[in-house]
Amino acid sequence: SLELKGAVFVDPGAAAALAGGKSLLPAGVTRIEGVFSRGDCVAIRDERGAEIGRGLVAYDALHAERIRGRKSRDIAHILGTAGRAEMIHRDDMALAGR
Repeated sequence: SLELKGAVFVDPGAAAALAGGKSLLPAGVTRIEGVFSRGDCVAIRDERGAEIGRGLVAYDALHAERIRGRKSRDIAHILGTAGRAEMIHRDDMALAGR
């Protein structure tokens, strides 16, 4: 039971990919909420705001905001350093109802 530090909101395509066992990529993130650091627990919310899961985020809130909605291959160019392709890796998340 980790304390939530924020939330990432995802588009319908990302929500479907998560339900299918995929990791959360920056391209599927539509909004960032809260102040969090890399490794913090954040809620994963659908476009209506319903919590669909929780995960340990690979980026701090500032960097997550800069790469949200972007392709993973663009991360190094945007942030000036290579990072993980996933905003939240599948191994670091738990989905509601699973």
